[in-house]
Amino acid sequence: MALNVKSTPSLGMGEALKLASSRLTVFSGRSRRSEFWWWMAPVLIVNFVGSSFMTNIWVSSIFQIIVMSLGLAVTARRLQDTGKSAIWLYLSFALGCAVTLMAATSEAMSEYIEIAQSGDMEKMATFAEENMGSIGIYGLLSLLWGLFSLIVAIFCFMDGEPGSNKYGSSPKYEVIGSVEATEL
Repeated sequence: MALNVKSTPSLGMGEALKLASSRLTVFSGRSRRSEFWWWMAPVLIVNFVGSSFMTNIWVSSIFQIIVMSLGLAVTARRLQDTGKSAIWLYLSFALGCAVTLMAATSEAMSEYIEIAQSGDMEKMATFAEENMGSIGIYGLLSLLWGLFSLIVAIFCFMDGEPGSNKYGSSPKYEVIGSVEATEL
């Protein structure tokens, strides 16, 4: 049986921001792409601009984690709208926090960033040889974070499932009936 559905109009910026901000701690249900993208655009801009002006890595790391946590609920609902589990998001966020905190707390990472900014390639090569373990773990965590973030982003671009799924009814599609599928 195929669903006969009608798409409702996309949410405008004001409506989307109001809806998303009223559900900051609601992880159940579903969210449309327009709600997700209108909410995430300012979150990403604030995160980028805010962290660009911070020189203290601890303050910057905590700021980034707090700002990005503002997008967790809407992203979880967006994934659920596509029929995907929010576990993808939680893994990505956990890896992001681990990478951010490792950069903030690791003396080796702080020193590596300092050497990299200085441009001294010889010193950088020596340091890399001496600290391969820390750099390798940081690199692996960063790679995994990037991979999970890419998967989440791809899911967020997908259209929601028409009709209901295990996470609730569609916020975009209105079911106007069903059509019995016939064999050819």
